Amino acid sequence: MSIISSAGGLTPASLETIVWLVVAIAILFAFLRFIIRLYALRKLLEDDVAIIVALLLLLSLAIMYRYATPIMFELNDVAKGKEELTPDFISRAEVFLKLQFAIIVLFWTTIWVVKISFLIFYRTLFVGLPEHMIGWWVASGFTALAYLLSWAFQLGSCVPISHYFILGACETPRDIHYSNANLYVATAGDVASDLMSKSSDPQQGIELMISVKEKFALGAIFSVGVIKITFAIIRVVKIGASSQHVNPIWLALWSMIEASVAVVVACLPSFKVLFAHGRRQSEMRHAVTLKRFRPRRSHTDDQDLV
Repeated sequence: MSIISSAGGLTPASLETIVWLVVAIAILFAFLRFIIRLYALRKLLEDDVAIIVALLLLLSLAIMYRYATPIMFELNDVAKGKEELTPDFISRAEVFLKLQFAIIVLFWTTIWVVKISFLIFYRTLFVGLPEHMIGWWVASGFTALAYLLSWAFQLGSCVPISHYFILGACETPRDIHYSNANLYVATAGDVASDLMSKSSDPQQGIELMISVKEKFALGAIFSVGVIKITFAIIRVVKIGASSQHVNPIWLALWSMIEASVAVVVACLPSFKVLFAHGRRQSEMRHAVTLKRFRPRRSHTDDQDLV
């Protein structure tokens, strides 16, 4: 078996460790989300179903990278001249290309399923607010369009598309340009759809229904969406290229980090239920306190009121 070296200090073992670590963190937050929902609402909601789907897609990504990682590092060694290009390697590399195509599709689908969970959550807040629902439909339409656009660029990254699965068949300047353009266009659609979803801030529609403390807590929860946008930008900056194909090793690292962060961020708004649940309990305690310490009127007072 070939000795696989590192890529920029990243080894197969360290890459797998990071991948499964971020996936484990995403699973933990999803588990906490479901516990909170079941505790506060006694049931899971539609956006929870979207999170379950995103989590399954994330696990599928991690499993696929488990099989793709050794080939990626071997490909890196061949590109650096550390290993010879053999027929056996070409066969393994073409298996990797098939995995890579599926991984890219799974990655963007994971990101967009997370967006769907947010859109479903926002919709529940916009009930009875028609002006916000208009913005919700616009954001939903743009999100769907951005996803289709990323698919179009992916399918057009190598012509004909069957060449995508043949080692060295997509090395023309045109193919490299479209392949890298897909990264930038899909990321731009990702960030733009997130910003559009945030443009109709749900807090505006419920600001009269919660206290100042709850507004601050809820605002902090929704602001963490900036974290997802930040990681999307970091990903494209770290792995972006212009004259050559993106390094698949760094693509794997930052794709798994971004997808896991997206799932974590999507789980955070569920903590808003705790604030609402705590508010109801506080109101009940306040009502009981008022009733307990309210002075009773005497019989004489009642007569004076007649």
